[in-house]
Amino acid sequence: RDRLVLPGLYDPAHASAMEPVWRPLSAVFAGIEQHGHDVIVDLGRRGAVGAPGVLAQKADAVLLVARNTLRGLQSAQVRLEALRESLGGATELGILLVDQGPFSKEEVRKHLGVTVTAVLPWRPKEAAVLSDGAEQPRRFESGELMRSARSAAVRVQELVAIRRSRLAPPSADAAQVVSGAR
Repeated sequence: RDRLVLPGLYDPAHASAMEPVWRPLSAVFAGIEQHGHDVIVDLGRRGAVGAPGVLAQKADAVLLVARNTLRGLQSAQVRLEALRESLGGATELGILLVDQGPFSKEEVRKHLGVTVTAVLPWRPKEAAVLSDGAEQPRRFESGELMRSARSAAVRVQELVAIRRSRLAPPSADAAQVVSGAR
């Protein structure tokens, strides 16, 4: 209802043609928070690799979406290593876990060494509403997937607030305390 959507590239080959645009676009996205908007960018399976990676490097939070299956976690581990190398700790990094497999949130956190920011239930029919435009089942908005998604959004906003508070310039009072301590 009150969301604006800018459709992304459907062909990864187009990303290289967009190379001159990524850095200016990241600057626009970084400044948009002043107008009360948040930006969510889906970098796809390639993640923060290549020219579009500047979007992740400038982000307040980067979440890798993974299922808690053996195959999903193996893939996530490789992608997390690439993200850590690319981002160098400059941004909050977390996992959005899709609960399809046998591994608990705590096992995933320990194995991957990253915070599990939120867990979404495995609900392919409900997810198809969002990914494919499938018809909404009854009580879609109040269903488990959407409730979990709202909770995840709150957690992501908390991560962003933590990062922004760390990056904010110190207040005048804090600056006086620091200068008085010298």
